[in-house]
Amino acid sequence: MRFSWRRSKRCCQPLNRSRRRTVALPPDDSLPTVSDATARKRHLRAVALAWTFGIAVAAIYVLVRDVPAAGWRINDVTTGETKEYPELQSRIYDSTPENTTLFAAAAASRLTRWKVIRTDRVTHTVICEVKTPLNLFTDDVTIRIEPFGPSKDASRVQIHSRSRVGRSDLGQNAQHIRELQSAMDEKLPRLNP
Repeated sequence: MRFSWRRSKRCCQPLNRSRRRTVALPPDDSLPTVSDATARKRHLRAVALAWTFGIAVAAIYVLVRDVPAAGWRINDVTTGETKEYPELQSRIYDSTPENTTLFAAAAASRLTRWKVIRTDRVTHTVICEVKTPLNLFTDDVTIRIEPFGPSKDASRVQIHSRSRVGRSDLGQNAQHIRELQSAMDEKLPRLNP
């Protein structure tokens, strides 16, 4: 029967149910069967997929379980100013601002995934970039060193870390600050204010 764009008389008529064809199925013995090797491959493929899914869920849980509540809300952390992280305070070192600037740049350059972009000895500022562990995002870290004390021979170090993208950082900016502070604590003597 050929297809035609013209409307046929049969298109509007009810179907004749008696014209239906019935198809006879072959007996069960003649149906093709799946070999044991093919069934084993399908089973192993399903088990591997289930394991992969389970491992992915476990990995996401491990990455997210230690994220502080503030990590879901902010992406900009400054020592002594961010109320979500009251434990992150500016550090005071028994070193001149010029010397502390050099030590801060050296400490940042030794850290993994950190890159020192600029060191300004006049304004005592160090600007760094930090890549996230999967190299998906880049965070900017600014280190400002101010003279401290009556004779201005000590240094107050304020660290500001900010994500370039997104509204939350999953706690990475606070982690950057902690990492840099511990690296500087190893090389410079701290003063208690």
